[in-house]
Amino acid sequence: MHICYTTDYFLPEYGGIQTHVHELSKVAIKNGHRVTVVTSVEGERIVEKIDNINVIRIKYPKYAGFFALSGLKNRLYKIFRKIDPDIIHAHHAFSPMGLATAHAAKKIGIPAILTNHSIPIGYEAFKRLWNYFSRIFLLYQEIYNIRKYDAIIAVSSLAAEYIRVYYPKGRIFVVPPPVETEFFNVSATKEDIGFNNEDKIVLFVGRLAIKKGIEFALYSFRLISLLEPKAKLCVVGPYEKAYMWHVKNLVKSWDLEDKVIFVGPVDRELLRKFYAASDVFIFPSYGGESFGIVVLESMATGTPVVATSGGALRRYIEKYGLGYITGFSPVKFARAVIRLLNNPTLRDEMGKKCRIFARLFSWDRIFSKIMDIYRLVMEND
Repeated sequence: MHICYTTDYFLPEYGGIQTHVHELSKVAIKNGHRVTVVTSVEGERIVEKIDNINVIRIKYPKYAGFFALSGLKNRLYKIFRKIDPDIIHAHHAFSPMGLATAHAAKKIGIPAILTNHSIPIGYEAFKRLWNYFSRIFLLYQEIYNIRKYDAIIAVSSLAAEYIRVYYPKGRIFVVPPPVETEFFNVSATKEDIGFNNEDKIVLFVGRLAIKKGIEFALYSFRLISLLEPKAKLCVVGPYEKAYMWHVKNLVKSWDLEDKVIFVGPVDRELLRKFYAASDVFIFPSYGGESFGIVVLESMATGTPVVATSGGALRRYIEKYGLGYITGFSPVKFARAVIRLLNNPTLRDEMGKKCRIFARLFSWDRIFSKIMDIYRLVMEND
């Protein structure tokens, strides 16, 4: 089968969708399929190969947003006709590629599906309000392209509920994102990631943005550092310079400069070592997390989680004792982190449970579900 994935987000950029599409492509190739990834680029068109994946980068400036979709749809139409895939799978509904792919695929008659990776911030608490006000986007004509997809995959029940606003009658399948096998096999010491063995590492992984809750994490860490002087907050992930300036000013004003380490983005191999070597993983998001793949990655390495809300994994964290859900109380959050830092036996017990749970989300299991959806869509096309 020749599968074409379309996305505005792909390597070498760092992020959840980029990693998901890359890993999905590699697993598809491993299972004997041919893969082409079509993505956008600021400059001129590029055709290249990454890990045996055919990658076509078509010119679409980021500043164009949704205002140049006509040209994008025409480019995709020409590419689809030339490469002639059996099925097209777009990623991220509310992006230029997400809206343009369905139009071009429908015009040619190639079956197409979409994965919705996102929900708006605060959706967990204000679903009715968001579902009501989101209908204003239906005034934008291009949004109706979402209805041209033959089926939609949502990464969680929350993501399924939200995309239903724009896709009222079609088939929606909930398929969670998987975790790479390598996360289960990694081992690392604190020295491997540049720390001392006596340090107690609290890890944050993610793009630095307001909704990720890094300010909340820093405020809570003030309390943690007072009670546990050996604690270090390690922040891994990409950032915008302006926002990082704000965050570093907070660190300086709260006298945490020797306690908070900003690592920036790292490759997947090193990222796995950060997870494995850390004592506690924190997920301080303010909401709007359709799933929370970093939580699952942490679990796969055996590192327990402290989260404010927990995303789609909240009920499992609470039900199976995989960590703590604290809400937005800095005191409760800090207390939960301290409890884990100072109790190695509890960390080990939770870590073992985390590994067992995370294995339910292996790539082999999830890819099998995705292939079933491909076949269903192709048979009914």
